[in-house]
Amino acid sequence: MKQFSSKQALAVGLTPLLLSLAVANAYAADVVRTGNAGQHGADATAPLVAGAAGKAGQSLTINPGNAGTLYNRLTVIGGRGGNGGAGGPPLQEGDADAGTGGSGGHGGAASATTLDLTGYAGASALGGDGGHAGATPGFFNFTPADPAYGNGGNGGAASSKATTTAVGNATALAVAVGGTGGDANGGAVGIAGVGGAATAAASATSLTGNVSATAEATGGAGGNGAAIAWRGARGGNATLTNAARGTTAGGTVTLTQRATGGKGGNNSEITIPPFQDLATDVRGGNAVSTLVLQDRTASALTLNISSLGGDSGNPAFGTAYDGGAAASALTLTAGRSGAGIDALVTAAGGASGFQYNNSGTGGAATASADLRGNGAVNGRVLATGGNGGYGGNATASLRGSGAGTVRGTVEANGGAGQDNRSVLDKNNYGAATANLALSGDGAQGGSFSNGSYATSNTTVSGTGMQAVDVQSQAVSNGASPLNLGAAIANTVVNTVRAGVAAGTAAVRAVSVALGGERIETATATTDVRAAGDIVASSRAVGGYTSNGATDSLAGTSLSKARAVSSGVHNVSVTSTALSNMGDASGARAFRGDATANAYGRSGSGIVESVAVARGGISSYTVAESSSHANAAAIAVSTRAGGVSLARAEGEALTLNVKATAQGIAASGGAVTYAAGASSARGNLAQTSASSQFRASAFALPQLAAVSTMSAHVGAGPVDAGALGLGANVAAAIPTVLGTGVHAAGIEALIDDNPTVLTTSGEFSFATDSAQRLLLGFVSSTSAGAGFDALDLTISNNGVTLLSQSFATLAAANLFFNDHVLDLGLFGAGNQHLVINSSMTYAQQGAYAFNYVLGGGSSFNTSALGVAMLDNVSAVPEPSAWLMMSLGMGGMLLVARRRRKAASAA
Repeated sequence: MKQFSSKQALAVGLTPLLLSLAVANAYAADVVRTGNAGQHGADATAPLVAGAAGKAGQSLTINPGNAGTLYNRLTVIGGRGGNGGAGGPPLQEGDADAGTGGSGGHGGAASATTLDLTGYAGASALGGDGGHAGATPGFFNFTPADPAYGNGGNGGAASSKATTTAVGNATALAVAVGGTGGDANGGAVGIAGVGGAATAAASATSLTGNVSATAEATGGAGGNGAAIAWRGARGGNATLTNAARGTTAGGTVTLTQRATGGKGGNNSEITIPPFQDLATDVRGGNAVSTLVLQDRTASALTLNISSLGGDSGNPAFGTAYDGGAAASALTLTAGRSGAGIDALVTAAGGASGFQYNNSGTGGAATASADLRGNGAVNGRVLATGGNGGYGGNATASLRGSGAGTVRGTVEANGGAGQDNRSVLDKNNYGAATANLALSGDGAQGGSFSNGSYATSNTTVSGTGMQAVDVQSQAVSNGASPLNLGAAIANTVVNTVRAGVAAGTAAVRAVSVALGGERIETATATTDVRAAGDIVASSRAVGGYTSNGATDSLAGTSLSKARAVSSGVHNVSVTSTALSNMGDASGARAFRGDATANAYGRSGSGIVESVAVARGGISSYTVAESSSHANAAAIAVSTRAGGVSLARAEGEALTLNVKATAQGIAASGGAVTYAAGASSARGNLAQTSASSQFRASAFALPQLAAVSTMSAHVGAGPVDAGALGLGANVAAAIPTVLGTGVHAAGIEALIDDNPTVLTTSGEFSFATDSAQRLLLGFVSSTSAGAGFDALDLTISNNGVTLLSQSFATLAAANLFFNDHVLDLGLFGAGNQHLVINSSMTYAQQGAYAFNYVLGGGSSFNTSALGVAMLDNVSAVPEPSAWLMMSLGMGGMLLVARRRRKAASAA
């Protein structure tokens, strides 16, 4: 006998029942039920008498229990509230005082519930509109005595529920719209009606087919103030909580939730003292759309969760109110193997009200998604703060985990602010935070933020079996003049786990932080650990402002990039920090500090690290020293055959630039090469280091009298004859450990004080036994005066071996051309040799020289080598990184609110 699974047994047992019920109820469709409208209030006929209040509209609830049948298409409309009667006339024609208009009746609530067994259910509920307040015949009633008069009726609440069950495909749609509040009238105390609240729920179930469920809720608009000194009301809230449900055994599930807050009503455009202080709450309605779902049977799930805060009404005077907040959240777990997830979660805050000297804050927007599956996962989360006097804050976050390549995009945009001239400007923007965490065999996507304080975080953890291509971008834009703002972008990738064999798929990771027009600071960090090829970059650009050619500033920029791989895989790391960017006309910032750090590491692959830092090009005075550039690049290869290339560049008044390369020498030990350049009165510095000999880098540069420094340090060639050394150096140093080039020059002095430009070369290695170390100066070149003074210092492990000064170009040329310097006998152990040259300039000039480091034919380094340059610390897990980022974002928001409160006080 054939055995059925529990699901198959359920299908076999229910199918005949569902089919019979479907036939019996197929006729029940397209039904509309409307509640009775409330009676209008009677107009007053006697002088100064108030009009009668309107009656409430009928509330109406239709469901299978009270309808006596099953409807699959049902619309229920609440009754409209009656209008208030007009107030009585004044005592004498032309008098200001008159009778107060009566209040409008409340709109009736509407509730619609459908239950269907044919595959489609639709339920719509529309709350009744509130009645309007009656009119006041006189110019104005200065002595309103009863707050019960002159009010608009509240809009009716609305709720709908649609449920359908079928053998095949099933669709459910539930729509609820709150009623509009009635307008106010009738006296200074008149208040408009509040918009009706709305909620909805839709559920679709199928035994074998696809299911779709949509729930939509829209809060009613608040009523408006009218005539003189009468007041509007807030919009209705819209709430959807686990409102869309779908179940199927093997089909697809599509769920949609849309919540929209109602618009706040406007206060009267004409308000006279002393009644302008009576303005009421005209906030936009809040919107909430949340869904928590665990599904184990669907083959694929598509979800769309959205919320839209209502716009605030506008006050004529007094307080301006905030836009409605929007919050969307999705938590989804798909348990079926191979089930795909495609989700979109959005939230947008409503716009605030605006009046000339007092604008509100745009509604905050929060959107989040937590997606967990066993198949393809694709998610997008978008949060946008509302526009206002102060832009609303926006927070968006997505956590996705699945099989294969997990895809996700997160975007947060702070609302735009307004200035007191009612012109949208890049001022008082809201803060924005975007957090993305992906986990799978591979990952693709990014986090993007744009706001006064913008923070973007992307973290990836996975198996490394498929490629990773992710980024973070933060743009700081439109902070207030007092709050300069900040952009922070962080990208962290880790596909290497302890005790688990990692895949060798390639990784590309990028972080970009951009300041705007308020001297915003910018920080970009990229951190990657993987077992395959890596391309990692970070870029930070400080914001810029100018009050004229003598006062141009750029925000501080900090860029860090680190990538660590292994084996034969290549690593490319680039870190760029710019604090010298000018305006659209191309003007350069005079002042600004920039720091760039790059670190790359692999085994026997090619490792290239580049760090570029550009600060301000000048300063009011050298003593102010407010334009700095610090750049450091490190490249490390840990196995024989690997190649390490490092390059660091800096541009600013104060420079500190260093490039370091470490590789494995022929002896098997590690050797470190480093080139540095520094000055407190510089302009441009370029340094490079290489664990492999580079003939082009060893050649002397073509000098011109420009303000620049350069230095290169690298390994020597296998065959020293390739260097073309002079007779003295070639005879003394047949074995070359390293090579170096130093160059410096100046075009024009900053002031009357001399300028000192310093370059350095460093070599770190180990010796097993006593070795005699020789330094051979190969050649030199000059331009202009060359220098005014040159100081040369050579040390090993901090002990000075040589200190010599040159006052003339002739003396220097004699020393630096085909001259061998015996540094002495070095004992066994670690050696750290530093060659430092400082050139002083009181006039235009440039000078350069190159050299080789090594010894006799028996010279060799130790197989033990020096300690590896290790810049590898534990990479934070996504959860830890996310919490740190949220904490940082929270602190920024607190700081922003405090500053806002202080400015308001």
